[in-house]
Amino acid sequence: MKKYSLNKIPMILASLGLFAGIQAEDATLDKVPADCTSLCADKPNFECSRDFDFLAAAIYEQVRVQAGEPAFITNTRDQTFWPVNGFGVQQPEIASWGFKLGVGYSGWSDQWRTAVKYSYFQAVSDSSLQNAYGSAFIPSAYVNANVDNGQTALATSFGNLQLGNKTTINDIRFSIGRPTLVTDRVAVDIYSTVEATIISRRQVQVYTNDVANGGTPVPQFATSQRYAAALGGYFQNYQKYTWWGVGPGIGSRINYLLGKGVSVYGDGCGSLKYGLISTRTSTISSPKQGQPGGLEAILLNNLYQFSPGVEFELGLEWSYTFDEEQTKVGFCIAYENSYYFMTMRTPVPESAVRSENGAGLGLQGLVLQGMLEF
Repeated sequence: MKKYSLNKIPMILASLGLFAGIQAEDATLDKVPADCTSLCADKPNFECSRDFDFLAAAIYEQVRVQAGEPAFITNTRDQTFWPVNGFGVQQPEIASWGFKLGVGYSGWSDQWRTAVKYSYFQAVSDSSLQNAYGSAFIPSAYVNANVDNGQTALATSFGNLQLGNKTTINDIRFSIGRPTLVTDRVAVDIYSTVEATIISRRQVQVYTNDVANGGTPVPQFATSQRYAAALGGYFQNYQKYTWWGVGPGIGSRINYLLGKGVSVYGDGCGSLKYGLISTRTSTISSPKQGQPGGLEAILLNNLYQFSPGVEFELGLEWSYTFDEEQTKVGFCIAYENSYYFMTMRTPVPESAVRSENGAGLGLQGLVLQGMLEF
């Protein structure tokens, strides 16, 4: 995979977002303040205003994935069983750029506000690993060892490991809410959401230069190197995940004014989406010419389920009202954290393949209802 220059940006900037929002009113309208209660929104408020607001954001974030360990490192090359002593190798993850776009309208009665926001993020990461002399990479349980040597209890050890992955996240959120508390310094908004998310992720692991082979149970593989990189041999594992989900959520935003237009804010939201997680795993044995092998095993699995999700944002915001108090502009910088539960359903390719997590029965469809009241 191609490496991007983004990995030269200091990692301390990961997960920082830069936001810009502009709210415009009709400058030709009356500039007489409307009656305002303690729950008026924190914005320019005039009669006959159009009450639209817009936001654009750049995000620079890093992915972290569970259930994706490609291998373990052992301190002996004679270790052909699952390692007694070793530590896991994690997927490489490089901080990458994304963006957010949104529009809101707050001209409804009782200070209700509706909004829609779209978020896009994509990250491509890759790395090439080599072991120190005397140690080796052993493929994890997510790799189909049967394709290599026909023995579930054995796994070939390798000296080289190449890793790569690509993650794409699309998210669109519709929200409705209103202020629940507004004072001179504090503003609290509670909102409800309907959110749709699509996540696509691909992972590939290529093992080369094997240094220990099956042994006694597979004697024909015991004395020769089958996956020499210089001779075109390789052992590869590939995983593709696709998840989509739709569901409701609830969130709250708290803004505390420090002074001179500067405030600190926190915005948290939780959701519960129902959708489909589809997983494909493919393991390929492609040894050098003249060696037994040349096999591929593919597993496909679909699972409908509920998937909880949480998002949190904490940052500093600066805003300024100008154009005779008809326009408000704001900028903020924040730390954002999102987590999508139970979306990386990686099959374990044992002889008895199974997927028992999340077992249940789901029902989805359309409701047409009639009502009569007296």
